[in-house]
Amino acid sequence: MQRMRRTQIYLEPDLGTALDCLARRRGISRANLIRQTAREFIEREEAGFGSILELAGSGRDNATDVATRHDDYLADLLLGETPS
Repeated sequence: MQRMRRTQIYLEPDLGTALDCLARRRGISRANLIRQTAREFIEREEAGFGSILELAGSGRDNATDVATRHDDYLADLLLGETPS
C-alpha cells in the first residue's frame, strides 16, 4: 500500500452526515469511502474520455455537414453502422 498524504476538505453538514451514514452501512470509515469514491470517479472519467477520443477521426473524410449532423454521425459510429 502506498503511503497516504493527509488532505483536508470542507463539507456541508448534510453532506458529511450522508457520508457518515453510508460509510457506517458499508462498515468502513468516511475517509475510506471518500477514497473509494474518488478512485471510481477517476476511472469512469478516464474511461469516458478515452472512448470519446477513439471516435476522433473515425468519420467520413468527405462529410461537409458535420456541424449540423454531428449527433447522427456519432450515433452511427457508436452503433457500429456506416455513416449515411
